[in-house]
Amino acid sequence: MAVDRDSWRGLMVVALLLAAFALKGALIAPPRANATVAAGHFDTDRALARLGRIVGDQRAHPVDSPADDAVRGRLIAELSALGLQPRVQEVEDCSGFPKSPMVSCSRVRNVIATVPGRAPGPHLLLNAHYDSTPTGPGAGDDGIGVATLLEVASILKAAPPARPVTLLFNEGEEYGLNGAAAFVRRDPEARQVNSLINIDGRGVGGPALMYETSDPNGAAMAVYANAAHRPFANSLSTDFARLIPNTTDVVFFKPAGWTLLNYGFIGNETRYHSPGDRLEALDRATVGQVGSEVLSATRTLSSLPDPARASSGRAVFTDIAGRFFLHLPLTIAALLLAALLAIALVLAWRHKAVGKPLLVAALMVVGGTAGASLVAVALSLLRAGDFWRAFPLVPYLALYATIVLVMAALFARFGDVDRDRLRAAAWLLVLLLGGALSLALPGAAIFFLIPPAVGLGGVALSERSPRAATLLGWGAALIQLLMFAELLALIEMLLIDGPLWAVAPLAALAALPVLVELEPSRLRPALALAALAALGLSAGALAMPRASAERPLGLSIDYFRDASRGSASWAIATKQAPLPSAFPGTWRKAVLPYNGRQRWVSPAPLLVTPAAAARLVATAPAGNGRRLRIALSPGGGDAVAIRFPENAKVLALGLPGEPVPIPRTGEPRKAVLRCTGRSCDGLVIEALLGDTRPVTAELFSTRFGLPPQGAPLAAARPHDAIPQYAPDSTITRSQVKF
Repeated sequence: MAVDRDSWRGLMVVALLLAAFALKGALIAPPRANATVAAGHFDTDRALARLGRIVGDQRAHPVDSPADDAVRGRLIAELSALGLQPRVQEVEDCSGFPKSPMVSCSRVRNVIATVPGRAPGPHLLLNAHYDSTPTGPGAGDDGIGVATLLEVASILKAAPPARPVTLLFNEGEEYGLNGAAAFVRRDPEARQVNSLINIDGRGVGGPALMYETSDPNGAAMAVYANAAHRPFANSLSTDFARLIPNTTDVVFFKPAGWTLLNYGFIGNETRYHSPGDRLEALDRATVGQVGSEVLSATRTLSSLPDPARASSGRAVFTDIAGRFFLHLPLTIAALLLAALLAIALVLAWRHKAVGKPLLVAALMVVGGTAGASLVAVALSLLRAGDFWRAFPLVPYLALYATIVLVMAALFARFGDVDRDRLRAAAWLLVLLLGGALSLALPGAAIFFLIPPAVGLGGVALSERSPRAATLLGWGAALIQLLMFAELLALIEMLLIDGPLWAVAPLAALAALPVLVELEPSRLRPALALAALAALGLSAGALAMPRASAERPLGLSIDYFRDASRGSASWAIATKQAPLPSAFPGTWRKAVLPYNGRQRWVSPAPLLVTPAAAARLVATAPAGNGRRLRIALSPGGGDAVAIRFPENAKVLALGLPGEPVPIPRTGEPRKAVLRCTGRSCDGLVIEALLGDTRPVTAELFSTRFGLPPQGAPLAAARPHDAIPQYAPDSTITRSQVKF
């Protein structure tokens, strides 16, 4: 059967649409670091060489551990070699997480050094943390930040900044942001700071994302717009950063009112908080871009004595493919969005697009989103766990092909409407959804200005110049596809744990303006291509390896002894993936008392393990309740935690005289205080209770590592699997009554 011109056009457009979804990662690729570096520019090789010396043998170095002592010593040596005079702030800190009844304590030793400015003035603070989790060496998290600060300091020493720049290498970020909290609350130099650049990572690659600012963000964005060479930032991500539980040091810096920029990178999160976060895993391009962007922002910020005066109010912003940066005051963006929505309504009314055309456009978006979501659910039912870990693009492309297939099929079936009317309806729908999203997340407004404006221009010209209308329609569709494709690439990178379907609504909106430019009655070949792609990619997602050497499976093993019940278990966390067949023993899924997540559990022998202890030091009445002082000990473990029952009225927990208020709601549901490091042995804490009833608390001692009897399980771990988020651990639960 011959294929006519319109059918060929539809086939080509759908093929190019699928190709755009496949290649969108190029939009967020960091620029390659230069092999040769001019004086005054960031030297990636020199930064990595310093990082190599600091991490040494690349062993894990958690807070208040001998390994972290060694890292700190090498860090101080590097700073001294630069001609700086580092000092150490040592303090015990207990800090609470926002909206969470958890308090974390540790003894931290912050390393602080200042590069003098050409003149005195308020300080610009550059911050990174030098401790790692006990699971891995932390070359990315936050070795890249440490290396960046050292290289920036060496450049500033050669060409002093206008005002002082203080470097804070804090300790204790990984177990409660204790270093940042200690600096803000207790170090006199914090009172001289008025601006901040923070660096932290959640992977080993990807672009240098500027994902969080001071609020309102007008001053910070004025700085960023002037400083960024290859910008990767958008106000939608900064809105999310305010809404989601955020556990970077900025949590404690933000209340200080400083003008701040927070940089991060999220490429290949399978290496995050794992033994795979090593020097050799780092993307050199990421290191170079993070360093270059931070250096430029440092120069810009340090040239402004009072950055907050540079601008005011709130801005919305986005980059386009890391090449262009758009930013507008939120008020202007909101007015433009409202004006575009009003114009879209008028044009849709004039073109009679408010009835069936709008319903067709809405049906396409809803249908595409629902179809992709159903495929995502089906894939997850057929293959448990995050099976996409090694090759995440394959299942995502299966969803994108499904979206295109369902939307094109619905368009072919119901789209027998004049193209001008459909075009008007499509852009009206985009603006309606964009306006609704912008009410919840104002930073989204920037994504719904340029493409709809161009598209509505085409709708307005459709009667006088159909050719111009078509050109503007295609131009608007391609601009929206470009902007949304970059967002999709970032979402895929961020949601390494899923859910897969989260990309579907945005992908459907990206495809809608493209599809309505086609001839619906000639889409049969395009439907065949999309169906073949959806089926093939879905089959590939089910058949592809779950993990690889580059992107390993997360698999942590614990030995858990419940001393109060006289029982013991082996527990394996696999992110809901099936347990590899090589593991000896009989396993079932269960939730153990020390963690609320489901694990594979098997009976274990009763062994002698470190057991925590808690001793009541003092008690006194306090209002309707009582104030307890309790001495903790991990009993030979590396960390200790005390957890109170849900019905206990715990009002505050923390150090004596300065307990942290405990919110009534939040996760976990039980009030917990945990301490990590050598100084936890004998730590005295204070608990403020709201009544006088006796309380039975749980104690947990954690030792990093398995008992010798766990060696067969560790040996059975696949070669492409590593512990993630927590190391293999020995955990003992006991109880104490106060």
